[in-house]
Amino acid sequence: MKDQEIPGDFYSFETNTPFERCIECEKYLLHEDTEYIIEKAIKNYEGYPARDVVFDYAICMDCAEKMRREVSKESWQKMMQYFQENMDVQHRIEMQQQSAEENLQSCMIKKTNVNECREYQIYAHCKGNKLNMENPPYMISGEVMEELIPLLSDKTIDEMNGFLDKHFSPDPSLMEPAPPRLILV
Repeated sequence: MKDQEIPGDFYSFETNTPFERCIECEKYLLHEDTEYIIEKAIKNYEGYPARDVVFDYAICMDCAEKMRREVSKESWQKMMQYFQENMDVQHRIEMQQQSAEENLQSCMIKKTNVNECREYQIYAHCKGNKLNMENPPYMISGEVMEELIPLLSDKTIDEMNGFLDKHFSPDPSLMEPAPPRLILV
Protein backbone atom coordinates (compact mmCIF):
# COMPACT_ATOMS: atom_id res chain seq x y z
CA MET A 1 0.00 0.00 0.00
CA LYS A 2 1.31 3.44 -0.78
CA ASP A 3 1.94 5.99 1.92
CA GLN A 4 -1.15 7.54 3.49
CA GLU A 5 -2.10 10.93 4.83
CA ILE A 6 -1.39 11.23 8.55
CA PRO A 7 -4.71 10.60 10.32
CA GLY A 8 -5.97 12.79 13.14
CA ASP A 9 -5.08 10.05 15.64
CA PHE A 10 -1.47 11.15 15.13
CA TYR A 11 -2.08 14.89 15.33
CA SER A 12 -0.79 16.86 18.28
CA PHE A 13 -3.23 16.71 21.17
CA GLU A 14 -2.34 20.30 22.03
CA THR A 15 -3.01 21.81 18.59
CA ASN A 16 -5.12 19.15 16.82
CA THR A 17 -2.87 19.65 13.79
CA PRO A 18 0.05 17.61 12.41
CA PHE A 19 3.25 17.83 14.41
CA GLU A 20 5.57 20.35 12.79
CA ARG A 21 8.69 20.24 14.98
CA CYS A 22 10.95 17.64 16.57
CA ILE A 23 10.51 17.67 20.34
CA GLU A 24 14.29 17.52 20.86
CA CYS A 25 15.93 19.71 18.20
CA GLU A 26 12.99 21.72 16.77
CA LYS A 27 13.73 20.46 13.23
CA TYR A 28 10.82 21.16 10.86
CA LEU A 29 9.22 17.78 10.10
CA LEU A 30 6.83 18.42 7.23
CA HIS A 31 9.44 18.65 4.44
CA GLU A 32 8.72 15.73 2.16
CA ASP A 33 12.08 14.02 2.77
CA THR A 34 12.13 14.39 6.59
CA GLU A 35 11.53 11.12 8.46
CA TYR A 36 10.30 11.07 12.04
CA ILE A 37 8.40 9.05 14.62
CA ILE A 38 5.17 10.01 16.40
CA GLU A 39 4.37 8.41 19.75
CA LYS A 40 1.21 8.94 21.74
CA ALA A 41 0.25 7.39 25.11
CA ILE A 42 -3.48 7.19 25.84
CA LYS A 43 -5.52 6.22 28.88
CA ASN A 44 -9.06 4.81 28.62
CA TYR A 45 -11.57 5.09 31.45
CA GLU A 46 -13.38 1.81 32.10
CA GLY A 47 -17.11 2.13 31.57
CA TYR A 48 -16.81 5.51 29.85
CA PRO A 49 -16.09 6.52 26.26
CA ALA A 50 -13.58 9.09 27.56
CA ARG A 51 -9.87 8.94 26.76
CA ASP A 52 -6.98 11.11 27.85
CA VAL A 53 -3.72 11.64 26.05
CA VAL A 54 -1.01 11.21 28.67
CA PHE A 55 1.73 12.43 26.32
CA ASP A 56 2.40 12.80 22.62
CA TYR A 57 5.33 13.97 20.57
CA ALA A 58 7.18 13.73 17.28
CA ILE A 59 10.90 13.17 17.07
CA CYS A 60 13.15 13.30 14.00
CA MET A 61 15.11 10.19 13.10
CA ASP A 62 18.44 11.77 14.06
CA CYS A 63 17.22 12.50 17.59
CA ALA A 64 15.45 9.12 17.81
CA GLU A 65 18.72 7.41 16.93
CA LYS A 66 20.55 9.38 19.64
CA MET A 67 17.92 8.20 22.13
CA ARG A 68 18.27 4.58 20.97
CA ARG A 69 22.00 4.78 21.67
CA GLU A 70 21.17 5.74 25.27
CA VAL A 71 19.35 2.43 25.75
CA SER A 72 21.73 -0.19 27.08
CA LYS A 73 22.72 -2.89 24.61
CA GLU A 74 21.34 -5.54 26.98
CA SER A 75 17.98 -3.75 27.31
CA TRP A 76 17.71 -3.28 23.55
CA GLN A 77 18.49 -6.97 22.92
CA LYS A 78 15.87 -8.06 25.48
CA MET A 79 13.22 -5.81 23.91
CA MET A 80 14.02 -7.06 20.40
CA GLN A 81 13.90 -10.67 21.63
CA TYR A 82 10.51 -9.99 23.24
CA PHE A 83 9.13 -8.66 19.94
CA GLN A 84 10.63 -11.54 17.94
CA GLU A 85 9.10 -14.10 20.28
CA ASN A 86 5.69 -12.44 20.60
CA MET A 87 4.96 -10.68 17.32
CA ASP A 88 3.11 -12.41 14.50
CA VAL A 89 5.33 -11.48 11.55
CA GLN A 90 2.65 -12.38 8.98
CA HIS A 91 0.19 -10.07 10.76
CA ARG A 92 2.78 -7.27 10.69
CA ILE A 93 3.19 -7.75 6.93
CA GLU A 94 -0.60 -7.68 6.49
CA MET A 95 -0.69 -4.37 8.38
CA GLN A 96 1.08 -2.77 5.41
CA GLN A 97 -2.09 -3.38 3.37
CA GLN A 98 -4.48 -1.94 5.96
CA SER A 99 -5.36 1.62 6.76
CA ALA A 100 -3.71 3.33 9.71
CA GLU A 101 -7.06 3.36 11.50
CA GLU A 102 -7.40 -0.44 11.13
CA ASN A 103 -3.89 -0.96 12.52
CA LEU A 104 -4.72 1.04 15.64
CA GLN A 105 -7.78 -1.02 16.58
CA SER A 106 -5.88 -3.82 18.30
CA CYS A 107 -2.55 -4.43 19.99
CA MET A 108 0.11 -5.55 17.54
CA ILE A 109 1.31 -8.18 20.05
CA LYS A 110 -1.68 -9.26 22.16
CA LYS A 111 -4.42 -8.46 19.60
CA THR A 112 -6.42 -6.83 22.45
CA ASN A 113 -9.04 -4.42 21.13
CA VAL A 114 -8.18 -0.77 21.78
CA ASN A 115 -11.43 -0.28 23.71
CA GLU A 116 -10.46 -3.07 26.12
CA CYS A 117 -7.08 -1.53 26.96
CA ARG A 118 -6.82 0.57 30.09
CA GLU A 119 -3.73 2.19 28.61
CA TYR A 120 -2.05 1.94 25.24
CA GLN A 121 0.47 3.65 23.02
CA ILE A 122 0.36 4.28 19.29
CA TYR A 123 3.31 4.79 16.99
CA ALA A 124 3.77 6.04 13.45
CA HIS A 125 6.78 6.36 11.15
CA CYS A 126 6.23 9.43 8.99
CA LYS A 127 7.96 11.14 6.12
CA GLY A 128 6.91 14.74 5.62
CA ASN A 129 3.13 14.86 5.77
CA LYS A 130 2.64 11.12 5.05
CA LEU A 131 2.66 7.86 7.01
CA ASN A 132 5.41 5.51 5.88
CA MET A 133 3.39 2.35 5.25
CA GLU A 134 6.51 0.22 4.75
CA ASN A 135 6.70 0.48 8.55
CA PRO A 136 2.96 0.82 9.28
CA PRO A 137 1.54 2.47 12.39
CA TYR A 138 0.74 0.22 15.31
CA MET A 139 -0.73 0.09 18.80
CA ILE A 140 0.82 -1.53 21.88
CA SER A 141 -1.36 -2.31 24.90
CA GLY A 142 -0.49 -1.43 28.47
CA GLU A 143 -0.18 -5.16 29.10
CA VAL A 144 2.73 -5.35 26.64
CA MET A 145 4.35 -2.30 28.25
CA GLU A 146 4.10 -4.01 31.64
CA GLU A 147 5.86 -7.06 30.20
CA LEU A 148 8.62 -4.93 28.65
CA ILE A 149 9.50 -2.87 31.74
CA PRO A 150 11.15 -5.74 33.70
CA LEU A 151 13.39 -6.44 30.71
CA LEU A 152 15.00 -3.00 30.94
CA SER A 153 17.95 -1.98 33.02
CA ASP A 154 17.54 0.69 35.69
CA LYS A 155 19.80 2.96 33.63
CA THR A 156 17.57 2.57 30.55
CA ILE A 157 14.42 3.25 32.56
CA ASP A 158 16.09 6.34 34.06
CA GLU A 159 17.01 7.56 30.55
CA MET A 160 13.44 7.08 29.31
CA ASN A 161 11.92 8.73 32.36
CA GLY A 162 14.43 11.57 32.03
CA PHE A 163 13.21 12.22 28.47
CA LEU A 164 9.59 12.27 29.60
CA ASP A 165 10.36 14.44 32.63
CA LYS A 166 12.27 16.89 30.40
CA HIS A 167 9.36 17.36 28.01
CA PHE A 168 6.19 16.58 29.95
CA SER A 169 4.74 17.15 33.35
CA PRO A 170 1.53 15.13 33.24
CA ASP A 171 -1.36 15.67 35.58
CA PRO A 172 -0.56 13.27 38.45
CA SER A 173 -4.15 12.00 38.47
CA LEU A 174 -3.62 10.62 34.96
CA MET A 175 -0.75 8.52 36.24
CA GLU A 176 -2.47 6.84 39.22
CA PRO A 177 -1.73 4.17 39.94
CA ALA A 178 1.63 5.09 38.52
CA PRO A 179 2.09 2.93 35.42
CA PRO A 180 5.54 2.24 34.11
CA ARG A 181 6.49 4.90 31.60
CA LEU A 182 8.10 3.59 28.48
CA ILE A 183 9.07 5.15 25.20
CA LEU A 184 9.82 2.94 22.25
CA VAL A 185 11.30 5.32 19.72
